[in-house]
Amino acid sequence: MSTDAPRPVLIYDGECGFCRLWVRRLRRLVRNAPQCLPFQTAPLDELGVSREACAVAVQYVDRRGRVSGGSDAVARLFIGAGSLWFVPGWLMLTPGIRQVAQVSYRWVARNRHHFKGATTAD
Repeated sequence: MSTDAPRPVLIYDGECGFCRLWVRRLRRLVRNAPQCLPFQTAPLDELGVSREACAVAVQYVDRRGRVSGGSDAVARLFIGAGSLWFVPGWLMLTPGIRQVAQVSYRWVARNRHHFKGATTAD
């Protein structure tokens, strides 16, 4: 991969305390974390992502400009992070596990306002 390739981008809901909490944890735990941008201020057209998609699920844009959403976005983020992070990433994309990850992601996304850190204040 070229060193001048753009940095991957994770697009999340900047108004969601639960989402901001996990972005902070991501930045702390993953050395090669992608650039993290709230969809409310991100250049969505430039990134090739719709506002509607961002309102439903986290979006990940890799170095090649490929977009993944929801649990696939999390899996691709892990794969792109390198080190041992690629293991859960690849597992999340394997048939069977991928479907469980997708259902789990949708459940968490629907209920995120009930979890710790879900308040809008930081």
